[in-house]
Amino acid sequence: MFQSKTSTLRRLAIGMTLGGASIAALAVPAHGDSLTRIDEEYWGVDCVYSLGAGDTVFLFGSGTTDGAEGGVGAFIENADGQIIAEGWTPDFTFGDVFTTSIDLGGTTFSLAADVQAGATESMPVRERSGNSWTKGTTTETLLDVTATAATYGATQVDLTSGGCGGSINGFDVVTTNPAAQIYTDSGDLESEICTVDGLADGQVRVSGILPQAYVEVVLDHGGENVEKAQGEITLQQGSGSLTTDVVDYFTGEVRTTATIGLELERVGTKTRDTWSEEGIVERRTFTTYHETITVEFADGRSGTATCSGIATTTQVRIEPGH
Repeated sequence: MFQSKTSTLRRLAIGMTLGGASIAALAVPAHGDSLTRIDEEYWGVDCVYSLGAGDTVFLFGSGTTDGAEGGVGAFIENADGQIIAEGWTPDFTFGDVFTTSIDLGGTTFSLAADVQAGATESMPVRERSGNSWTKGTTTETLLDVTATAATYGATQVDLTSGGCGGSINGFDVVTTNPAAQIYTDSGDLESEICTVDGLADGQVRVSGILPQAYVEVVLDHGGENVEKAQGEITLQQGSGSLTTDVVDYFTGEVRTTATIGLELERVGTKTRDTWSEEGIVERRTFTTYHETITVEFADGRSGTATCSGIATTTQVRIEPGH
């Protein structure tokens, strides 16, 4: 009935794609090597054509637009979805035309196509991964790839049986290289499942990443008679509220609405533990909270729960070479 809300450390990767990061960086980054700069364009082409008798050829190529790197791969799939031949080649041309020939199980598949560039879209990059940051610009240009000839062995491939597509992705980005990587994941809150006094069959659970708290209220009346209300509350100075639908857990039908209030009060002192191994140090800090949850249904039902929750802040430091 209850869902788990946990945080995830995501690291930024630069290459053919760029990913985001949800980790708070330290205010003062460590000093490390010089910046890494990527100023490059990468092309990519994908094609699919029928070879007859239920066989289909899938071709995929990519590389840098200056021709310094790249290659083309392909495989043939039969009517049962089994791969019956595959191959790869570093031989291709890419520019106003795209051409390649590739050996697939002893039979050569060759393709020639005209390439025409469309509009280019640019996007700014502002990403952090721990105490490293990446800034710059990415661009994407869609390509109109029109096959002009294709053969499989001595047989002409029917060009109307498939088609090609492609794009050029450009990167002009700079990434810092700290002496040690440091990631901080703050405020991962987990609580007990507590009874809501005054609300028949009511239980509540609080989770989330502070100051965002995710509250779930479940009324399990037995059998398939289960009600649920849930939502995210943005806490300000430890308190907040939301109004949300109360739904049938199994059908999703809205039964009424509920206003849920949450107050967090820090209790006791913070506790810490440290783990280290082979250049990796993990420090965790635990903060205990007293939670007060109030639930008021629009149909007049109401109740209050008191729970205990723990927020965990994790810092991971990775030394160079690990």
